[in-house]
Order: sequence, then structure tokens, then C-alpha cells
Amino acid sequence: MMNNTQTTEPESVKSEIDPVKPKKLVLRCHCCRKKLKMIHFTCKCNHKFCINHHNPHSHNCQYDYKQVKKLEIQDNNPLIHNKMIKI
Repeated sequence: MMNNTQTTEPESVKSEIDPVKPKKLVLRCHCCRKKLKMIHFTCKCNHKFCINHHNPHSHNCQYDYKQVKKLEIQDNNPLIHNKMIKI
């Protein structure tokens, strides 16, 4: 009589013969979950969107554009002190 363990391969040998293929990552729109094709948009909130939701108002973007521009203006325009002597 033959034992069943002799006819089957050990688990370690099977995994080396048939490597598991990793799943291909499919990009999807953060808002509507549609599959993204060649053209997709990345917002400043670091999410990817389709053509219908790429505008910040269409996906309720939480990125604060006003604050960023205020800081940029402050950095680019330093305060100049009055150098004229008043009489």
C-alpha cells in the first residue's frame, strides 16, 4: 500500500512551482469609484479623480487654497519699516 503523503508534493515545493501573481492595482476615482483610464487628475488633497470630479468644488475638496495663498503673499512681500525720519 502506498501512503498519500508520498505521492503529493510538500507545500514549500508547490509554492516555488506556482508563484502567486500580485493583483494589478486599478486606479479609481475617489468620488464616484469609476475606473480611471489614461487621463486622470490628482488634486492637491492627494486624491485621484475622473474628468467629472477633477474640479475642487465638484468633490468637496478640503484643501485650504486661501490660507496657502495668504502665506505665499506674506513670504513674497516682507514688511518694510519706515526709514524716513519724521520732523
